[in-house]
Amino acid sequence: MYQNYRGEFLHGRRLGNELPAGSRSTRKPSGLATRSPLPAPGMDTAPPASMILEFTTTSVRNTTIATDDDDPYYEVVTRFWHPHITKIRKLDPASRKITTVCEIDNEAKEARIRFLDEQAASEKAEKAKADEWGEWMPTEVLLRLGPVKPGGIFIDADGVEYRWKTHNRNFQLFRCDDDTRLPIVVFHPCQRHFGVWRMSQHPRLEVKPQIKSIERLIASYILVERQRRHRRF
Repeated sequence: MYQNYRGEFLHGRRLGNELPAGSRSTRKPSGLATRSPLPAPGMDTAPPASMILEFTTTSVRNTTIATDDDDPYYEVVTRFWHPHITKIRKLDPASRKITTVCEIDNEAKEARIRFLDEQAASEKAEKAKADEWGEWMPTEVLLRLGPVKPGGIFIDADGVEYRWKTHNRNFQLFRCDDDTRLPIVVFHPCQRHFGVWRMSQHPRLEVKPQIKSIERLIASYILVERQRRHRRF
C-alpha cells in the first residue's frame, strides 16, 4: 500500500473505482461524441448527382456526347457534302434508333436553327405526313452572343435565361436570376499524356439536374464554342 500525491491510498488502482457488487455507475462515459439522429427510412439526404456528358473528340462539328451508360447518347454530325448543316442526333435506348433532334444551318450570313417537335413525332404513326419539325428560327432566339468576350445568354424552352461565361478559358453556365453565382454546367477540357499525346481524359460537360432540355443545352454550347474558335457559327 502506498499514498499518491492527492493523499489517496492505492492498492494497484485508485480508491473509489470499484463499485459494490450489483450496483451500477450513474456516471456517463467521457470523451464520446453524441450521435446525431438517423434519417427516416427511405429519406435520401444526398443532393442529386450531376450528369457527366463525355465528348469523344474535341471537335464541335463531328463528335459523340454521352454518359457512361449511353443514356442519353447524342451524335453531332456535319457531312462533307452538306458542310453548312450540323445535326444533333439522339439514340433511343429502348429501340436503339437514332433520331435527328436538332439542325443548325450556317450557310447564310445569319445562322438559323430548328428542333424536332416531339409531340408531332410521337403522332407520326397516326398521321402519314406529319410535319415533325418546328420552324427555322434565328440562333439569337436560343443564344444571344456577348458583344466582346466569348459567351452569351442561353434561353431554354421555358424562357429561363442562363449565361455562358469563361473561367480559366473554359465555359461555365450560370442562371441569370440566381444570386448564389454557382455554375449549373461546367466544361472540363481534355487531358493528354505529356500534354501532346493521346487523350488520357476526354472533354466533358458536368450538368446539374436544373437543366431540363439537354438538346438545347448541347446546341447552345456548340454555337458559343464555334463562335469563340472561329468568330462565327
